[in-house]
Amino acid sequence: MQLSPPNLSIIVSHVIESACGIDLADTRAFSQPGFFFNEPAHLRQQGNTAHTILAVNQLTGYIDGRCTFFQHDQQVVSPLAAPFGSIEFVPDLPDTVLVELIQRLIKLAETTGATSIRLVNYPGCYAPEQTTRLLDQLARHGFRTTATYENFHLTVSQQPFEQRIISAEQRRLRKCRAAGFRFAQWFPPDIFVATTFIERIHQQRNHAQTIAPAQLTKLIQTFPDRFPLFGVWDVGRLIALVVAVRVSPGILYHFLPVSDPAYDAYSPMVLLIDGLWTYCQQQSIALLDLGVSLNSDRTPKPSLMQFKRNLGAQTSLKTTVERLL
Repeated sequence: MQLSPPNLSIIVSHVIESACGIDLADTRAFSQPGFFFNEPAHLRQQGNTAHTILAVNQLTGYIDGRCTFFQHDQQVVSPLAAPFGSIEFVPDLPDTVLVELIQRLIKLAETTGATSIRLVNYPGCYAPEQTTRLLDQLARHGFRTTATYENFHLTVSQQPFEQRIISAEQRRLRKCRAAGFRFAQWFPPDIFVATTFIERIHQQRNHAQTIAPAQLTKLIQTFPDRFPLFGVWDVGRLIALVVAVRVSPGILYHFLPVSDPAYDAYSPMVLLIDGLWTYCQQQSIALLDLGVSLNSDRTPKPSLMQFKRNLGAQTSLKTTVERLL
Protein backbone atom coordinates (compact mmCIF):
# COMPACT_ATOMS: atom_id res chain seq x y z
CA MET A 1 0.00 0.00 0.00
CA GLN A 2 1.47 3.35 -1.05
CA LEU A 3 0.42 6.61 0.54
CA SER A 4 0.36 9.78 -1.50
CA PRO A 5 2.66 12.54 -0.24
CA PRO A 6 1.22 15.03 2.24
CA ASN A 7 0.04 18.38 0.96
CA LEU A 8 2.55 20.86 2.39
CA SER A 9 0.15 23.80 2.17
CA ILE A 10 -1.85 22.46 5.14
CA ILE A 11 0.82 20.55 7.01
CA VAL A 12 0.60 22.98 9.93
CA SER A 13 -2.74 21.52 11.00
CA HIS A 14 -3.60 18.55 8.78
CA VAL A 15 -2.14 16.24 6.19
CA ILE A 16 -4.24 14.71 3.43
CA GLU A 17 -3.41 11.03 2.96
CA SER A 18 -4.87 8.75 0.33
CA ALA A 19 -4.46 5.16 -0.75
CA CYS A 20 -6.04 2.47 -2.85
CA GLY A 21 -8.16 0.27 -0.62
CA ILE A 22 -9.63 0.64 2.85
CA ASP A 23 -6.71 -0.46 5.04
CA LEU A 24 -5.45 3.12 5.46
CA ALA A 25 -8.53 3.96 7.53
CA ASP A 26 -7.56 1.25 10.03
CA THR A 27 -4.30 2.98 10.93
CA ARG A 28 -5.98 5.79 12.92
CA ALA A 29 -9.28 6.46 14.63
CA PHE A 30 -11.85 9.06 13.67
CA SER A 31 -11.67 11.89 16.19
CA GLN A 32 -15.35 11.69 17.16
CA PRO A 33 -18.02 8.99 17.11
CA GLY A 34 -18.49 8.71 13.36
CA PHE A 35 -21.19 7.30 11.10
CA PHE A 36 -21.13 3.52 10.93
CA PHE A 37 -21.56 3.44 7.13
CA ASN A 38 -18.21 5.24 6.80
CA GLU A 39 -16.35 2.93 9.17
CA PRO A 40 -13.83 0.48 7.62
CA ALA A 41 -15.78 -2.55 8.85
CA HIS A 42 -18.90 -1.57 6.91
CA LEU A 43 -16.98 -0.27 3.91
CA ARG A 44 -15.48 -3.74 3.46
CA GLN A 45 -19.01 -5.11 3.14
CA GLN A 46 -19.67 -2.78 0.22
CA GLY A 47 -16.96 -3.77 -2.26
CA ASN A 48 -13.29 -4.27 -3.01
CA THR A 49 -12.28 -1.60 -5.52
CA ALA A 50 -12.04 1.36 -3.17
CA HIS A 51 -9.96 4.46 -2.54
CA THR A 52 -9.65 6.14 0.86
CA ILE A 53 -8.87 9.80 1.54
CA LEU A 54 -8.17 11.08 5.05
CA ALA A 55 -7.52 14.46 6.63
CA VAL A 56 -5.22 13.63 9.54
CA ASN A 57 -4.84 16.08 12.40
CA GLN A 58 -1.10 16.51 12.97
CA LEU A 59 -1.54 17.54 16.61
CA THR A 60 -3.77 14.68 17.73
CA GLY A 61 -3.02 11.98 15.16
CA TYR A 62 -6.76 11.41 14.69
CA ILE A 63 -8.76 11.51 11.46
CA ASP A 64 -10.78 14.74 11.18
CA GLY A 65 -12.16 14.15 7.68
CA ARG A 66 -12.65 11.06 5.53
CA CYS A 67 -14.14 9.72 2.33
CA THR A 68 -14.02 6.29 0.74
CA PHE A 69 -15.21 5.91 -2.83
CA PHE A 70 -15.73 2.91 -5.10
CA GLN A 71 -15.55 2.35 -8.84
CA HIS A 72 -18.85 1.23 -10.36
CA ASP A 73 -19.13 0.97 -14.13
CA GLN A 74 -17.87 4.32 -15.43
CA GLN A 75 -18.60 6.19 -12.23
CA VAL A 76 -16.87 6.86 -8.92
CA VAL A 77 -19.44 6.52 -6.13
CA SER A 78 -19.69 6.96 -2.38
CA PRO A 79 -21.28 4.80 -1.12
CA LEU A 80 -21.47 1.65 -3.19
CA ALA A 81 -23.93 -0.22 -0.96
CA ALA A 82 -25.19 1.87 1.97
CA PRO A 83 -27.79 4.58 2.59
CA PHE A 84 -25.09 7.25 2.37
CA GLY A 85 -21.35 7.84 2.24
CA SER A 86 -19.78 11.09 0.98
CA ILE A 87 -17.30 13.22 2.95
CA GLU A 88 -17.57 13.09 6.73
CA PHE A 89 -15.68 15.59 8.86
CA VAL A 90 -15.60 17.19 12.29
CA PRO A 91 -17.29 20.58 12.85
CA ASP A 92 -14.04 22.50 13.39
CA LEU A 93 -12.22 21.21 10.30
CA PRO A 94 -10.76 24.31 8.57
CA ASP A 95 -12.28 25.19 5.20
CA THR A 96 -8.83 25.02 3.63
CA VAL A 97 -8.55 21.38 4.65
CA LEU A 98 -12.04 20.54 3.41
CA VAL A 99 -11.20 22.14 0.07
CA GLU A 100 -7.96 20.16 -0.13
CA LEU A 101 -9.84 16.94 0.62
CA ILE A 102 -12.39 17.62 -2.14
CA GLN A 103 -9.63 18.46 -4.61
CA ARG A 104 -7.81 15.21 -3.77
CA LEU A 105 -11.06 13.33 -4.31
CA ILE A 106 -11.47 14.84 -7.78
CA LYS A 107 -7.86 14.14 -8.74
CA LEU A 108 -8.01 10.53 -7.59
CA ALA A 109 -11.33 9.98 -9.35
CA GLU A 110 -9.79 11.23 -12.58
CA THR A 111 -7.03 8.63 -12.34
CA THR A 112 -9.57 5.80 -12.32
CA GLY A 113 -10.80 6.56 -15.82
CA ALA A 114 -14.33 7.23 -14.54
CA THR A 115 -16.50 9.79 -16.30
CA SER A 116 -18.24 11.18 -13.18
CA ILE A 117 -18.40 11.25 -9.38
CA ARG A 118 -21.59 10.62 -7.39
CA LEU A 119 -21.81 11.36 -3.66
CA VAL A 120 -24.88 10.46 -1.58
CA ASN A 121 -24.77 12.70 1.48
CA TYR A 122 -26.04 11.93 4.97
CA PRO A 123 -29.35 13.57 5.98
CA GLY A 124 -28.92 17.17 7.04
CA CYS A 125 -30.23 16.43 10.54
CA TYR A 126 -27.19 14.21 11.22
CA ALA A 127 -24.74 17.11 11.03
CA PRO A 128 -26.46 20.37 9.99
CA GLU A 129 -23.39 22.62 10.02
CA GLN A 130 -21.16 20.17 8.17
CA THR A 131 -23.88 19.45 5.60
CA THR A 132 -24.25 23.12 4.72
CA ARG A 133 -20.50 23.65 4.45
CA LEU A 134 -19.96 20.49 2.41
CA LEU A 135 -22.71 21.19 -0.13
CA ASP A 136 -21.45 24.75 -0.55
CA GLN A 137 -17.87 23.64 -1.21
CA LEU A 138 -18.95 20.82 -3.52
CA ALA A 139 -20.97 23.31 -5.58
CA ARG A 140 -17.90 25.54 -5.79
CA HIS A 141 -15.97 22.58 -7.19
CA GLY A 142 -18.40 21.79 -9.98
CA PHE A 143 -20.78 19.35 -8.31
CA ARG A 144 -24.46 19.70 -9.13
CA THR A 145 -27.44 18.38 -7.20
CA THR A 146 -29.08 15.44 -8.97
CA ALA A 147 -31.54 14.32 -6.27
CA THR A 148 -32.99 15.81 -3.10
CA TYR A 149 -35.38 13.99 -0.79
CA GLU A 150 -37.14 14.92 2.41
CA ASN A 151 -35.77 12.79 5.24
CA PHE A 152 -37.93 12.43 8.35
CA HIS A 153 -36.65 12.20 11.91
CA LEU A 154 -37.82 12.38 15.51
CA THR A 155 -35.84 14.38 18.04
CA VAL A 156 -36.09 12.17 21.12
CA SER A 157 -37.09 13.81 24.40
CA GLN A 158 -38.36 12.52 27.74
CA GLN A 159 -41.94 13.21 26.66
CA PRO A 160 -44.13 10.10 26.31
CA PHE A 161 -44.52 9.26 22.63
CA GLU A 162 -48.31 9.18 22.86
CA GLN A 163 -48.40 12.84 23.87
CA ARG A 164 -46.59 14.05 20.73
CA ILE A 165 -48.64 12.29 18.05
CA ILE A 166 -51.98 13.42 16.60
CA SER A 167 -55.24 12.09 18.05
CA ALA A 168 -55.88 9.65 15.18
CA GLU A 169 -52.52 7.96 15.78
CA GLN A 170 -53.17 7.98 19.53
CA ARG A 171 -56.35 6.00 18.89
CA ARG A 172 -54.46 3.48 16.75
CA LEU A 173 -51.82 3.11 19.43
CA ARG A 174 -54.46 2.45 22.09
CA LYS A 175 -56.21 -0.01 19.77
CA CYS A 176 -52.99 -2.01 19.41
CA ARG A 177 -52.53 -2.05 23.17
CA ALA A 178 -56.15 -3.06 23.75
CA ALA A 179 -55.69 -5.96 21.32
CA GLY A 180 -52.79 -7.19 23.44
CA PHE A 181 -50.07 -6.67 20.84
CA ARG A 182 -46.57 -6.81 22.29
CA PHE A 183 -43.50 -4.79 21.28
CA ALA A 184 -40.01 -6.12 22.04
CA GLN A 185 -36.45 -6.12 20.84
CA TRP A 186 -35.88 -9.47 19.14
CA PHE A 187 -32.73 -10.74 20.78
CA PRO A 188 -31.26 -12.98 19.70
CA PRO A 189 -33.26 -12.79 16.48
CA ASP A 190 -34.19 -15.69 14.28
CA ILE A 191 -32.62 -14.16 11.18
CA PHE A 192 -34.14 -16.65 8.76
CA VAL A 193 -37.65 -16.01 10.09
CA ALA A 194 -37.04 -12.25 10.00
CA THR A 195 -35.73 -12.13 6.43
CA THR A 196 -38.47 -14.48 5.24
CA PHE A 197 -41.09 -12.23 6.87
CA ILE A 198 -39.61 -9.13 5.21
CA GLU A 199 -39.53 -10.84 1.82
CA ARG A 200 -43.14 -12.05 2.15
CA ILE A 201 -44.48 -8.65 3.17
CA HIS A 202 -42.66 -6.92 0.32
CA GLN A 203 -44.23 -9.38 -2.11
CA GLN A 204 -47.71 -8.91 -0.65
CA ARG A 205 -47.42 -5.13 -0.88
CA ASN A 206 -45.70 -5.18 -4.29
CA HIS A 207 -42.66 -3.39 -2.85
CA ALA A 208 -39.23 -3.85 -4.37
CA GLN A 209 -36.55 -5.45 -2.24
CA THR A 210 -34.00 -2.81 -1.24
CA ILE A 211 -31.48 -5.38 -0.02
CA ALA A 212 -31.10 -9.07 -0.83
CA PRO A 213 -31.96 -11.48 2.03
CA ALA A 214 -28.47 -13.00 1.90
CA GLN A 215 -26.82 -9.59 2.24
CA LEU A 216 -29.14 -8.59 5.08
CA THR A 217 -28.40 -11.87 6.85
CA LYS A 218 -24.68 -11.25 6.55
CA LEU A 219 -24.98 -7.72 7.98
CA ILE A 220 -27.05 -8.84 10.98
CA GLN A 221 -24.71 -11.74 11.69
CA THR A 222 -21.56 -9.65 11.27
CA PHE A 223 -22.78 -6.59 13.20
CA PRO A 224 -25.39 -7.77 15.73
CA ASP A 225 -24.88 -4.67 17.92
CA ARG A 226 -25.31 -2.33 14.96
CA PHE A 227 -28.36 -4.00 13.42
CA PRO A 228 -30.87 -4.58 16.24
CA LEU A 229 -34.26 -6.06 15.31
CA PHE A 230 -37.54 -4.96 16.89
CA GLY A 231 -40.97 -6.50 16.42
CA VAL A 232 -44.63 -6.45 17.32
CA TRP A 233 -46.36 -9.75 18.05
CA ASP A 234 -50.00 -10.79 18.27
CA VAL A 235 -49.53 -13.53 20.86
CA GLY A 236 -46.97 -15.68 18.98
CA ARG A 237 -47.54 -14.22 15.51
CA LEU A 238 -45.07 -11.66 14.18
CA ILE A 239 -47.07 -8.80 12.65
CA ALA A 240 -44.57 -5.93 12.33
CA LEU A 241 -40.79 -5.75 12.18
CA VAL A 242 -38.01 -3.25 11.75
CA VAL A 243 -34.32 -3.85 11.19
CA ALA A 244 -32.74 -0.76 12.73
CA VAL A 245 -29.18 0.54 12.41
CA ARG A 246 -27.20 2.15 15.21
CA VAL A 247 -25.56 4.70 12.91
CA SER A 248 -23.75 6.38 15.81
CA PRO A 249 -24.16 6.51 19.60
CA GLY A 250 -26.77 9.24 19.18
CA ILE A 251 -28.60 8.08 16.02
CA LEU A 252 -30.88 5.08 15.39
CA TYR A 253 -31.97 4.54 11.78
CA HIS A 254 -35.39 2.98 11.08
CA PHE A 255 -33.98 0.96 8.17
CA LEU A 256 -36.32 -1.84 7.07
CA PRO A 257 -39.85 -1.45 8.48
CA VAL A 258 -42.57 -3.90 7.39
CA SER A 259 -46.01 -4.79 8.74
CA ASP A 260 -48.50 -7.53 7.88
CA PRO A 261 -51.28 -6.17 5.59
CA ALA A 262 -53.79 -8.30 7.51
CA TYR A 263 -53.30 -5.93 10.46
CA ASP A 264 -53.54 -2.61 8.60
CA ALA A 265 -56.73 -1.75 10.50
CA TYR A 266 -54.64 -1.66 13.69
CA SER A 267 -51.55 0.10 12.26
CA PRO A 268 -49.05 -1.85 14.40
CA MET A 269 -46.22 0.32 13.04
CA VAL A 270 -47.39 3.05 15.45
CA LEU A 271 -46.86 0.66 18.35
CA LEU A 272 -43.49 -0.32 16.93
CA ILE A 273 -42.28 3.29 16.68
CA ASP A 274 -43.64 3.97 20.15
CA GLY A 275 -41.41 1.12 21.34
CA LEU A 276 -38.42 2.50 19.44
CA TRP A 277 -39.01 5.91 21.06
CA THR A 278 -38.83 4.31 24.51
CA TYR A 279 -35.74 2.33 23.48
CA CYS A 280 -34.04 5.55 22.36
CA GLN A 281 -34.89 7.19 25.68
CA GLN A 282 -33.37 4.27 27.57
CA GLN A 283 -30.24 4.19 25.39
CA SER A 284 -29.69 8.00 25.36
CA ILE A 285 -30.24 8.13 21.59
CA ALA A 286 -31.13 11.69 20.60
CA LEU A 287 -32.30 11.15 17.01
CA LEU A 288 -34.60 8.49 15.58
CA ASP A 289 -34.22 8.60 11.80
CA LEU A 290 -37.39 7.48 9.99
CA GLY A 291 -35.76 7.89 6.58
CA VAL A 292 -37.14 9.04 3.26
CA SER A 293 -40.66 8.19 2.04
CA LEU A 294 -40.51 6.84 -1.50
CA ASN A 295 -42.36 4.56 -3.86
CA SER A 296 -40.52 1.75 -5.61
CA ASP A 297 -39.71 4.12 -8.50
CA ARG A 298 -38.04 6.58 -6.08
CA THR A 299 -40.88 9.11 -6.32
CA PRO A 300 -42.25 10.66 -3.09
CA LYS A 301 -44.98 8.69 -1.33
CA PRO A 302 -47.42 11.26 0.12
CA SER A 303 -49.31 8.83 2.38
CA LEU A 304 -46.12 7.67 4.12
CA MET A 305 -44.90 11.25 4.43
CA GLN A 306 -48.16 12.25 6.11
CA PHE A 307 -47.97 9.27 8.47
CA LYS A 308 -44.54 10.39 9.67
CA ARG A 309 -45.76 13.97 10.09
CA ASN A 310 -48.63 12.62 12.18
CA LEU A 311 -46.01 11.16 14.52
CA GLY A 312 -44.40 14.56 14.98
CA ALA A 313 -41.49 13.97 12.61
CA GLN A 314 -39.36 16.85 11.37
CA THR A 315 -37.63 16.96 8.00
CA SER A 316 -34.20 17.68 6.61
CA LEU A 317 -32.81 17.15 3.13
CA LYS A 318 -30.87 14.16 1.89
CA THR A 319 -28.95 15.22 -1.19
CA THR A 320 -27.10 13.44 -3.99
CA VAL A 321 -24.55 15.39 -6.02
CA GLU A 322 -22.58 14.53 -9.13
CA ARG A 323 -19.64 16.00 -11.02
CA LEU A 324 -18.48 15.22 -14.55
CA LEU A 325 -14.82 14.38 -14.96
